[in-house]
Amino acid sequence: MKTIEDAIKILEEKGIKYEVLTIKSDIYTVDVQVRELGINYSEGLSTLLFKNENNDLIVFLRRDDRNVDLNALCKLTSSKKLTMCDEKDLADYGFQKLLLSPILLPINLGSKMKVFIDDSVIQNKTVVCGSTDKKKCLRLNLADLLKVIETYSVIQATTANLNRQDKLSFKRVLDGITPSGANMHIGNYFGAMGPNIELQDQVDEAFFFIADVHALTTIKDAKILETNITNIVLDYLALGLDPNKAIFYRQSEVPADMLLSTILANYISYGHMKRMHAFKDKMAKDFDENLINMGLFNYPILMAADILLFNPDAIPVGEDQRQHVELTRDIAESFNKTVGKKIFTLPVPYISSVTGRIIGTDGSRKMSKSLGNVIGIFDDYEVIKKQIFSSYTDPKRLRPTDPGKVEGNPIFIYHDLINDDKAEVEDLKSRYAKGQVGDVEVKEKLLKAHQRKFGAAREKRIELMKNLPYIQDVLAKGAVTARAEASKTINKVLSAIGLQNKLNKDRLF
Repeated sequence: MKTIEDAIKILEEKGIKYEVLTIKSDIYTVDVQVRELGINYSEGLSTLLFKNENNDLIVFLRRDDRNVDLNALCKLTSSKKLTMCDEKDLADYGFQKLLLSPILLPINLGSKMKVFIDDSVIQNKTVVCGSTDKKKCLRLNLADLLKVIETYSVIQATTANLNRQDKLSFKRVLDGITPSGANMHIGNYFGAMGPNIELQDQVDEAFFFIADVHALTTIKDAKILETNITNIVLDYLALGLDPNKAIFYRQSEVPADMLLSTILANYISYGHMKRMHAFKDKMAKDFDENLINMGLFNYPILMAADILLFNPDAIPVGEDQRQHVELTRDIAESFNKTVGKKIFTLPVPYISSVTGRIIGTDGSRKMSKSLGNVIGIFDDYEVIKKQIFSSYTDPKRLRPTDPGKVEGNPIFIYHDLINDDKAEVEDLKSRYAKGQVGDVEVKEKLLKAHQRKFGAAREKRIELMKNLPYIQDVLAKGAVTARAEASKTINKVLSAIGLQNKLNKDRLF
């Protein structure tokens, strides 16, 4: 396999100026690289290798803010079918999975390859490309890279990736959180709530709601539900949601939502609903179908109503919720087509994966309250300390003097997320890998970093708990705004389907 040293040697032999950019995080995704390097998505250059039906090798260079349009790529490369090269193919060509470098293409592939460059790339002056090293990228002038590649064709074969725009291309977002149980943990925050709250400063309109009606699928105790709702509201406000920037409300205080859900149920088939995650997950666990309540079964329809009522451009969701947004689009498209007019906006899923998959303290599964593998935010510090100190690290490391594994180690993933002292994190990683620091010190410093990261939010939450009238006022004002916006949509819907007509046209919802 060729290495970054081989790529640098080529650049230096050709007298090409370059810059090596170093990524500190152990999470290897494009989103993390962009964040860590402080670059724009449009600067990132991905190298993709395909084979066609004749076994021809097709190399395609695209920007990281663009998606491949496979149909266009097939047509423009005179291919009937294109298949992404697998790990064996890449190894045969001298590359590892995800670790291709365009600089090494002529050396590794030679005359075998046909190189195609998306026209969006040609608009760049500089690019940041792979180096064959997971921790390093190379920045150089595009013109110099093209000199290395030498032979290529420029084509138009991409579409905009809405989840990777340097400037968000949508104006209105909406997100809800179900008050399903225990206290907020760092997986909730870094995986969803934190990035979503940041959107209030990046878009024209942000709608955030407490999905209390959804909670009824599992919670039947009124006191428990009230406690859960209160906790989620406190968490949101303490962690930075600003009611002056975002519309914050409870789902149950917008009656049009439930009415729209009933209407939309007539635009989706039973078979389609049975294929949804919530139902399939229960069935996969040998759950008695007769015990599944209709609230759970119809959950995706109410979710569609939550969304379509406010006509947002984008829905910030995790990858596991993408299917629900796609169903929402299907319902909206079906409804619009049936009534012969555009009532609903077709939203796109906005999947911000800057943190990747946040692993739990058990070191094997996604962080989850039900699995008990979490690190809390607002729990007592003794509880948080116990959670941190029980975190899985490197089981093969028996003594502090043994070299330890840093990459993929949960405790260092948490340091990357929480610890604002990056120099300290790098020092801990270096000493851990050399067997010069014990788990206790690493975990003690994570606890202190947690106190710095969330200390202000914890204090704010305590103050909010003493000011119930303020919280009531925030939710009341949010509900007024939400109901006013919802009425615009529900009246159009009622008119389009014939429920609002000459007999009641003056009685708007």
